[in-house]
Amino acid sequence: MPTPASPPPPSWSRWACPRWPRRFTPSRQPASTNRRAAPGPPFAIPGLAARLPIGVPLAASMSATSTATYPLAIAGDGLELRPWDEELLAQLAQWGERGFPYHAFDLGHLRDPVRARAELARAREAGPHRHFVACEGDTAVGRISVNLHDRAGLYLWAVHVPPEHEGRGVCRRMMAALVAWLEAEYPGPDFVLTTNTFAEHAHRAYQAVGFKVAETRWHYDRPLAEQLWRVPREQRKAIEKHLRFHNGRWEVRTHLMARPQGWSPSS
Repeated sequence: MPTPASPPPPSWSRWACPRWPRRFTPSRQPASTNRRAAPGPPFAIPGLAARLPIGVPLAASMSATSTATYPLAIAGDGLELRPWDEELLAQLAQWGERGFPYHAFDLGHLRDPVRARAELARAREAGPHRHFVACEGDTAVGRISVNLHDRAGLYLWAVHVPPEHEGRGVCRRMMAALVAWLEAEYPGPDFVLTTNTFAEHAHRAYQAVGFKVAETRWHYDRPLAEQLWRVPREQRKAIEKHLRFHNGRWEVRTHLMARPQGWSPSS
């Protein structure tokens, strides 16, 4: 599923998550798509096992090393979230693709060894972003990233479940496991994500873990706007009620969704 997607231009959330303009713009530097220590998660995630190396706070590790520090794994609800590695990346490269209008999430480019090495290096580099692959056993079934230092809060992006792993709640379970870990490690900031309004199937998963629409506005999503000039009119027609042509370019209606720390299904 899409949610916010590649590094700060998270155009999507495995359903669609573009960068937010103005005061809600998730920044690449301190303040956006990756998040952080609290008294504990608001609801229990069985097997929650993510922990940093002893004595190494994640925030401190970002400036102390050139490589990002990750927990060994984040376990919850039948999934295990792991940092990217060569084996997982090879699986991501073979995932099914959605194409327009979710093409920003497709990972076929990882079949190119040069681009795959570059993506893996980016996923491992020090900075505010953390990138996880959700696994069932040894099978990669989803991915999700977070900006721990976005101005708007703990910013989730690149929420993506490929077509062949849909229908089993992977998006919801993956988000719940990550949010629970972040609440334990980074108490305080709200969680935020952005999503294009046509990604209605993704919105249901986000709402199930406590996200609500905080604001809606028109947004210039460059990957989507560029593709709109290339696709047949019939494909564009499927989402045209979510689009407008303004000041010489295509814009898409986008939600900012937020979830407070401490949310529970009963709240």
